[in-house]
Amino acid sequence: MIPQEGKAADAILAFFYSLLRFLPSEWASNIGSFGYRMNAKLALKKAMANAKINLRFHRPQASEAELDTMVMEFYDGVGRVAAEFAVMHRFWDEGRFAVTGLEPFQAAYRTRPIVVLCVHTGNWETFAPVFQKAGIKLNSVIQPPNGAFERFIVQRVRERFGVSVIEPDIKGIRTAIRVLRDKGVVSMFPDEARNGVSHGPLFGRKPHDNGNLAIAARLARMSGAAIQFTHCRRIGACHFQLTFEPLFEMPPRESEDILADVAFLNARIEPIVLANIPRWYFLDDSIAPLDA
Repeated sequence: MIPQEGKAADAILAFFYSLLRFLPSEWASNIGSFGYRMNAKLALKKAMANAKINLRFHRPQASEAELDTMVMEFYDGVGRVAAEFAVMHRFWDEGRFAVTGLEPFQAAYRTRPIVVLCVHTGNWETFAPVFQKAGIKLNSVIQPPNGAFERFIVQRVRERFGVSVIEPDIKGIRTAIRVLRDKGVVSMFPDEARNGVSHGPLFGRKPHDNGNLAIAARLARMSGAAIQFTHCRRIGACHFQLTFEPLFEMPPRESEDILADVAFLNARIEPIVLANIPRWYFLDDSIAPLDA
């Protein structure tokens, strides 16, 4: 059995990371794909079954063969993202980014606070080098990974691209508010899973105030921030279409209504996640009702 956590898993990841960073970018990405697909077949049968259940919910007209293909597409994407941490610093110079909609965001930068929402499609980490090249300082509210080596690599790569990490606790939220009040940029992921259960998008479930959608809404309301929604689509093995949607505002309300705000933000992100569902990072997490 392939170890999935602990010191043995960290040692395996460290070995492959040290190898991948010396390889051509597409080779590294391909190895990540192969490794994760093999690992899924050997050690992640329950997670594979969960992914297929969710795909059947999202794509009810798909055949069994089509669902199986999408499950492997999911693990292909997860593996590529993991491996690409080792080579992402080359992507800009290698011409792997096609970027649309960035200019209005650049023009608004430092003129007002901006909350950036980025979903886990394609390779969401690729926004960091693009922000750096655009001269935009990124402060990101992120829950650190559980594994020690994975946490080390993620932190190292984000620091390389000038990302300041803000942990999602009380102290971190206060830091985020200070950044926004100084007309800075705070990013976060509105799609998330906790303890194996997806908390966002809602996928037909009732809005709730226990997740990043609610935090994003509160940050925007408290600071008067505009919201910049971004998403990434993988093209082929190792090229990326990065899209910056038009800036938008939280709608005016006569009184506070956090659940309405959550539903408003969810309506922006859910269609993009659904359109890219085989490439969505949380596909194998449960979408059971959150009030069950």
